[in-house]
Formats: sequence, C-alpha cells, structure tokens
Amino acid sequence: MREHTGSNAGLAERGALNVPIEIEIRGRWDALRLAEVLIPYHSYLVHHEGQRWVVHARAPGCHGESLDDALRMIEDWLVERELGSSWCRVRGRPYRLGVRERT
Repeated sequence: MREHTGSNAGLAERGALNVPIEIEIRGRWDALRLAEVLIPYHSYLVHHEGQRWVVHARAPGCHGESLDDALRMIEDWLVERELGSSWCRVRGRPYRLGVRERT
C-alpha cells in the first residue's frame, strides 16, 4: 500500500479541480514512458539538465479521473519499472510516492 508522510496529509482529497502534479524522473526514456502513461492527465515533459526530467500532469484527467487515481497510476508504474521511490509535487507541495513491492 501507499505510505503517506505527514506532509502528504490532505493533498490527495477527492473532487479537487485542476491539481498540478510534477514527478521527477531520471532518464529521458523513463520520463517519456511515464508521460505516455499519464496522457489522460494532460501530461507533458520538461528537460532540466543532463538526465533530469520532470513529467507534468493535471488532475482530474480527461474523463474525470481523480487525483488519487493519478497517484496510484504513478506508483504502479514505478513498481512495474522497478524504479523504487520517487519524489513528486502536488499543488507545488512535496509528495513522497510510497515504495511497494511488485506483486
């Protein structure tokens, strides 16, 4: 399951409108793959330097997908790719994505 730190409390509430999400990913190809997964959330990529990329997305998604759904999708993708944990920001605030075992 997802582990929330104290700073995550209240960030992923349901029904939130137009919530920006930013996920830092090392490596162009992994960033591109995550952006493709998050297409329903209006995703795009920004290259900062070297291998540092940020995937930007917004909730709700194109068909009303929630912020919780987006965060779960990101975590599932990290587990599937065996990338471990990653940091992201939700509404500009730090949000630590949980580390789960692959099932």
